[in-house]
Amino acid sequence: MVSAKTNANFLDSFTHSTVVSKDGTTIGYQSIGMGPSLIVIHGALSTSNDFTKFAQELSDSFTVHVMDRRGRGLSGPQGIDYSIRKECEDVLSVQEATGATYVFGHSYGGLVTLEAARTNIFKKMAVYEPGVSIKSIPTDWDWLTEYENDMSKNDFRGAFASFVKGAAHSPLKKLPKWYAKLILRSVIRGNHWIEIEKLLPENLIEHKEVKRLASTFSNYQIIDANVLLIAGGKSPDSVHQMIRVLDETIPKTQTLNLPKLDHLSPDNKYAPVEVAQHVKRYFLS
Repeated sequence: MVSAKTNANFLDSFTHSTVVSKDGTTIGYQSIGMGPSLIVIHGALSTSNDFTKFAQELSDSFTVHVMDRRGRGLSGPQGIDYSIRKECEDVLSVQEATGATYVFGHSYGGLVTLEAARTNIFKKMAVYEPGVSIKSIPTDWDWLTEYENDMSKNDFRGAFASFVKGAAHSPLKKLPKWYAKLILRSVIRGNHWIEIEKLLPENLIEHKEVKRLASTFSNYQIIDANVLLIAGGKSPDSVHQMIRVLDETIPKTQTLNLPKLDHLSPDNKYAPVEVAQHVKRYFLS
């Protein structure tokens, strides 16, 4: 069952809709545009509202459906038995409701996109720096324990600093944690911080899934869709190594390096229009 209502808060007209996933969780998404349906799947510390500019740029050629992954926005909670399988079921529910044959995923949403493509049928896919951990690429997971310990002490700023230093592809990685925490407090404040703080518990659980899936990327050999693998030139070499491994693993791929961009570029606050232009060109080719 799908319900919809007009959202008048954006410059362009979005509609809000919901579907019910396999386990009964409500999954919301907002839509804009005309043409073939395209699902957009956001990353960990974000919601569909962070991808409205990206969606608007695509809306002259596609009907764009920006999901709220479970645990945020228009959607229900992650649930006590959360796993990537639940995310794939959510994508399938939105795909069945919209008839989408195209999909774009960013960061953890890119991981969800690749996992979903193992069973869902898509014509074309694009992922921007998907949150895939490759076992052969050295990864220090100590930050995940730090993150969990900080959360247990309600030190949310500390938890965020642990995440940014450990997994967020940031230059702050090389700084002492106390200094990184101070810098992050000074630059991320107000509503931006409030939105991040709300999603820290979900982010922790999701990155435990990233760690668990580190040795399973070979499963992507069965993906039948055409896949565009995108990375920002300013991202660390580990990201580019991961893209190279995925390019060797997935049968039908193209790669795209955007020299001036970084991991967060598809988000509204960074360079969504530039990323969307490349994605549009690929889907229309």
